Amino acid sequence: MSVAQAHRDFEAAPSLPAFARFLPDFPMSSRLFRWLAAAAAFACMTAIAAPVVVPEPTLAAQALGNELDLYWIAGKLLALAIPLLLLFSGWGAALSARCLRLVRGRRTPAIALFAAVVAAVTVLFNLPLDYARHYVLPHALGWSHEALSAWLAEQLVQAAVLIVVAAAFVWIPYAVLLRSPRRWWAWSTIALVPIVLFALVVKPIWVDPLTHAYKPLRDAPLAHEIAEIAARCGVHDIPIVVGGDDTSVVGLGPTNRIVLQEDLTKRESEAQIRFTIGHELKHYVMGDNWKALAIICALLLCGFWATHQFGSLAISRWHRRFGFDRLSDPASLPLLVFCLTFLWLAATPAFMAFSRHIELEADQFGLEATHENEAAAAMFASWITPADTLADPGWFEQTFLSNHPSIGERIRNAQTHRPWADGTSAKFSGQCVAPRQASGVR
Repeated sequence: MSVAQAHRDFEAAPSLPAFARFLPDFPMSSRLFRWLAAAAAFACMTAIAAPVVVPEPTLAAQALGNELDLYWIAGKLLALAIPLLLLFSGWGAALSARCLRLVRGRRTPAIALFAAVVAAVTVLFNLPLDYARHYVLPHALGWSHEALSAWLAEQLVQAAVLIVVAAAFVWIPYAVLLRSPRRWWAWSTIALVPIVLFALVVKPIWVDPLTHAYKPLRDAPLAHEIAEIAARCGVHDIPIVVGGDDTSVVGLGPTNRIVLQEDLTKRESEAQIRFTIGHELKHYVMGDNWKALAIICALLLCGFWATHQFGSLAISRWHRRFGFDRLSDPASLPLLVFCLTFLWLAATPAFMAFSRHIELEADQFGLEATHENEAAAAMFASWITPADTLADPGWFEQTFLSNHPSIGERIRNAQTHRPWADGTSAKFSGQCVAPRQASGVR
């Protein structure tokens, strides 16, 4: 029996007498020697499988966490304040009227131009906060050494993308509003579904490769390992590419594929890579990207409907301050932005909770598919830097910012989720064949 097999059996029955049976029969009559050898081997194996300790939070990490929370709150308050300023000052209506005059009264170009102006104003108002949060702070912590000119160039590109997207798509709900003022929220959702599909399919499959180098997986042993795990989950000829700085599942339907980050083999051990593949297989096998599409469409529908209700009430009360008296007026764009931003903030806790649930399930799926508990726990622990990382952030960060379980929760789950060892039913036994069953070991 191999040491690896002995280790797996030892997990199911971790006791010295049970472990003693794995030792070969020595050609000597000394029972004492056999028990001493068993004790030594048991101690070595216990040391190897020692649980990963979740580190206590440091004062520095707690202070940084609080600072990041404050930056997030400031950003969201600013996102709400900018459209309110445009609304109650009358500047929004004045800018909309000016845009209409510039394009000689043509409605669609006026909406596109006004949307671009609102996007540019938003970028300018956010620039000081973005500079402090994304340039000064990372440099102070040693996370980044990027030159200011390079950072500003990136901000310029992002601003240009935001302005172009706003000009290209904001006219859609206004076109629907003009034709169906009572049901525009439903028709707008339907009209924007192709854009959501673009974000989930076209962008990662055809747009991202224009700026990132993606290539087929050429590591034959790793490819064989992945194929073996995928086959046990009923997936054959799984598309895998390498590139970028994140491991994820992208695409939908026939475009669905796993993307492995460029330096995965340098960051993770072979056992950890097996677990990572198992984690991503859950998203692939159980269609989590389809769930994301459904959730986004539902949020759009609810957001537009609520905007229709609350926006109409706000116009009936403050139309003189706003400078417009109907939601179909392009000058109402700041009102739509405010309502959708506020509603997204209200929905954020539920959305993040569901995302954390999906990711925890993926961890459990990966553990059941590979049994690499110790490797997974060690990998999660390696992500913690005492000076700037909290294993278990406070409730605020978990509620509003975290779309994955905390590192501490993932470590604890990796060390306790062993249904094959405690006799309980595996949660995902219907999706994947466990390693032991695949190898015929009972």
